[in-house]
Amino acid sequence: MIVQFEELHRYRGEVAMVDGAFDPLHYGHIRYFAEAAKLGSPVLCNLAPDTYVSAKHAPLLPAEQRSEVIDALRHIDYTHLNAYDTEAVLEELRPKYYVKGSDWKSKLPPAQVQICANHGTEIVYLDTVLDSSTKLLASWLDERSDASSLARFERYAQDQARIGAAHYDAEYFTTDWRDDGNCYTIDARREIEGKNPALIKEIFEPQRVLDLGCGPGSLMFLLQEQGIVADGVDFSPGCVKLAPQEVRERIITAPVTAPPVPDNAYDLVICREVFEHLTILEVQQAVEQIARVTSKFVYLTTRFHPEPRDLLDVTTQFDVDPTHITLLNQDFLRLLFVMQGLRRRKDLEQRMDWLNKGRVLVYEKEA
Repeated sequence: MIVQFEELHRYRGEVAMVDGAFDPLHYGHIRYFAEAAKLGSPVLCNLAPDTYVSAKHAPLLPAEQRSEVIDALRHIDYTHLNAYDTEAVLEELRPKYYVKGSDWKSKLPPAQVQICANHGTEIVYLDTVLDSSTKLLASWLDERSDASSLARFERYAQDQARIGAAHYDAEYFTTDWRDDGNCYTIDARREIEGKNPALIKEIFEPQRVLDLGCGPGSLMFLLQEQGIVADGVDFSPGCVKLAPQEVRERIITAPVTAPPVPDNAYDLVICREVFEHLTILEVQQAVEQIARVTSKFVYLTTRFHPEPRDLLDVTTQFDVDPTHITLLNQDFLRLLFVMQGLRRRKDLEQRMDWLNKGRVLVYEKEA
């Protein structure tokens, strides 16, 4: 039976919830459903929507059709087509069991783990991982044409939804939902940043600094301790309220795609851990603005697609942060900077990437 979100509360504490896209459906999924049914409770399948599938590949079956196929399987008692996110479904449904494959051990988003703990939901990991829909499809499409790759990229870019400023509130920045205590209090950021502020001063010797997408101004504060007075831009009004008093007045509330800053106003523009939160179109606009605003250096960090198959490959990273909607091929992002006339400084990237994470980009604007 296909159920709506508003009906989920009727099954609280009764069902075993399985979760995924199941596109294409394969034998490993059937084993997963069968093992979940052995827990002794009715099985509810929480089915990912087309927007989620599109981050990995073009959907083979539209979500409505997938839901009917899944619901016809003998091990599935209820099917729910998810229009929100898994956290919202867990909070509304509060299943008896939340069933995942063993490959999810130690990888479930902390928010999901916390919701299950709050409502007494037992998380069950099943060792039924026999294959991956994405890998099966990738193998089948290994010889796909450049035209199909472009069409997939175009469709993904057009379907992306922006993350609103209201999402980036005090809870997002200061609570401990991230792994390893990674939040945006000054004490936490001081430990995480390590020698980054000192390196910025040593390597770039900046006189005028802009932190684009500055959040609550933690890096601005740490740079000030190094004697560098930086300005900041962030589109979330909450960031100004959260920022330390010492830097609060230097933060402008505006999108990174349209900072109200004159051309060539700063000799160093910093933009760190921002692009993964933007849509592809916003990334392109932000690169244009960074190139316009800097008079010399750009220092940027972001998360990239871990295993791109071509230049246009893009994915998400919802398991780390539900707002990580755009992980690009690193070469594609570099191309955007090249097309703005900026020159890569590989030597400075190597010095700034002292933790060897491979996420540092440094570009220079020719005088």
